[in-house]
Amino acid sequence: MLQYWSALTGQPLTAWLGGKTIVGGLLGAILGVETAKRLLHWQASTGDGFVVPLMVAMVIGRIGCQLSGLSDLTYGNVTTLPWGWDYGDGLARHPTALYEIFGIGVLARFVMRESFTTQPGDRFRAFVVGYLLLRIGLDFLKPPFGPASAGALAPERWGALSVIQWACVAGVAYYGRDIFRWVTQGRSPVA
Repeated sequence: MLQYWSALTGQPLTAWLGGKTIVGGLLGAILGVETAKRLLHWQASTGDGFVVPLMVAMVIGRIGCQLSGLSDLTYGNVTTLPWGWDYGDGLARHPTALYEIFGIGVLARFVMRESFTTQPGDRFRAFVVGYLLLRIGLDFLKPPFGPASAGALAPERWGALSVIQWACVAGVAYYGRDIFRWVTQGRSPVA
């Protein structure tokens, strides 16, 4: 909702219920699980078993985004590339959902390597960091960094980044200690 805050002010409840992002759901789930684990004094990592189901669910969700047209606000900016996709407004746009599906596939190749995981939870942490970095990049191919479709909402920008990108930056920063450990141990998920 924060990404469309000014555009949604004064709109009916139905407008507020659309256009949600997996980034908010993923970061909210992490916050909820980590809070519950602290309250219960739970020390064990719980995320690695969720990596494959999350990837499959995200790919299925992005297929839906790709096929939904302009209504779910996940389309890309106008492009002249030969694989541009017409989402129903007569303009060829970056198929950002397809790019994301491809990115998740590449990410899966790296985070599922046995040689990468040195600690329980590394696979999940690497997946989240990789996905958030992917989204930071992909969101530059979406409004507000290009024209929105006529009558469609354009996400808020706070400075140089959109609200979703800032959430991704915060999520990556949360895992900064792990990123430092991977880099210093030579275990980077993309090495």
